Amino acid sequence: MAEPGKVDSKSESELLLLVEGVNDCHAVFQLMWLVYGADPVFGIHECGSDDKVLESLAARIVSTTPMQKVLGLVLDADIEGSHPDQVIQSRLDQLVARAGTYYPLPAVFPEQGLILEPLGSRPDADRLPRLGVWLMPNNKAYGMFEDLLMGSLSDQVAAYTTAVVKQAKADGVARFKDVHLSKAVIRTYMAWQDPPDVQYLGLAIKKRAFANIESECGQFVQWLQQLFGQPAAKAV
Repeated sequence: MAEPGKVDSKSESELLLLVEGVNDCHAVFQLMWLVYGADPVFGIHECGSDDKVLESLAARIVSTTPMQKVLGLVLDADIEGSHPDQVIQSRLDQLVARAGTYYPLPAVFPEQGLILEPLGSRPDADRLPRLGVWLMPNNKAYGMFEDLLMGSLSDQVAAYTTAVVKQAKADGVARFKDVHLSKAVIRTYMAWQDPPDVQYLGLAIKKRAFANIESECGQFVQWLQQLFGQPAAKAV
């Protein structure tokens, strides 16, 4: 099997996925390589933050010379200050504010991820890209990429690592915010692997540190395939 190619975190492909950070960029790339054994058919552009992903969306859809035919967004469902029960609706409200006059955004965010064609009533519909949005971890719960990865750990490993991390917080050794518990658990789990120096989610995915990742991330991968098309055949 060929080795994965270099990840271009600032790609400007016709098929483009916007993500918040470079860690997300490499994680998605390595996840696609793990599942399909080949580079994704889409480019990945690291924007720097959730606000910059939304700003990039707004700028791209108003451009008179758009570069994308298909545009995807991956956003964490962890807006600071938003109640966990309201964060999905808050993300949808952000999308409506930036793209609601261009796309038929629904009243409720779909659990299988969002994929939309531009409004046919717009005179510029033919220049607008197909739009897809995924809210990490599963389009219905507060969280981030690490929450998706939590499900790829065995119940025993997840319970043990979580208990240790929570105890460290209770003892004053750890200082992470409670909303970042999954980040702390996943990073702690990664630090316990051999070698214990893997810092990036993408590299941990490449090293198959997450035993059940293919099944746990199956719906996310399916959304990517539906949005961007059939990936390359798995290498032999």
